[in-house]
Amino acid sequence: MNYKIELSKRSFKYLDKLDQKTKKRIADHLQILSQNPRSTELDIKKIQGEASLYRLRIGSYRILYTIKDNQLIIIVINIGPRGDVYNDL
Repeated sequence: MNYKIELSKRSFKYLDKLDQKTKKRIADHLQILSQNPRSTELDIKKIQGEASLYRLRIGSYRILYTIKDNQLIIIVINIGPRGDVYNDL
């Protein structure tokens, strides 16, 4: 049972600006994430102090997302470099 991945407008814009190699790397990780949003195969951690926010680490990039289990949806809130991605929380 796969989850549907939904990108926020901000995430989509950021992803669109990346080079093809990085886009592919992120897309591959999102594919694995869609199969299991709490996968131990990926570097995922729950964000402390946030009710249902998770981060996925891909090298120096971070993907912040939330999970709607009842609807089988993963909402990607932000994608960016480690230093910047947490600024708007």
